[in-house]
Amino acid sequence: MVSQRLNTIKEKGAALRLRLSNNWQDFRERIHHKHRLSLMDTDTFKEKFSMELTGVNIFTYVGISIIALLLLSMLLIAFTPLHNLVPGYIKPEQREEIARSAQTIDSLERIIDDHEQMIAAIQVVVSGKPLTEEQKQQAEAIEEEAIQYKHSKADSLLRQEIEAKHKRAKKK
Repeated sequence: MVSQRLNTIKEKGAALRLRLSNNWQDFRERIHHKHRLSLMDTDTFKEKFSMELTGVNIFTYVGISIIALLLLSMLLIAFTPLHNLVPGYIKPEQREEIARSAQTIDSLERIIDDHEQMIAAIQVVVSGKPLTEEQKQQAEAIEEEAIQYKHSKADSLLRQEIEAKHKRAKKK
């Protein structure tokens, strides 16, 4: 009984292999079968263009055409102003402008925060309530940041003049 099952399985496998090999042979014959493509003038029936084609030739021509179109479109986008239309493309000038804008926005936000803290402190003073320790520290920090220590030419000359007087006074 087991041997009968094995024989039937072997026979079915052989039949399947035969069908598959026949299908493969049929496919190979179909793609290598030659066809003629010809263009003719309808009035004179004169042949304008003629070409022998096989399935392999058609596959090759279509593949080469698709690759050529892809390359042409990539070159067209890469080397013309069309690349500006690609989403996500940013010009270097725009990057610099975005960075400058971000810095400006950041500094303006800091200034606004400082002004809001000063206004809150002024409102507390105007209302007559005493300042809390935290508010006093914030006000002192803002005042220290606001002071700019810049030396003018007149200041430098005055310092030199005073230092020269002190040196003369020490010599005497």
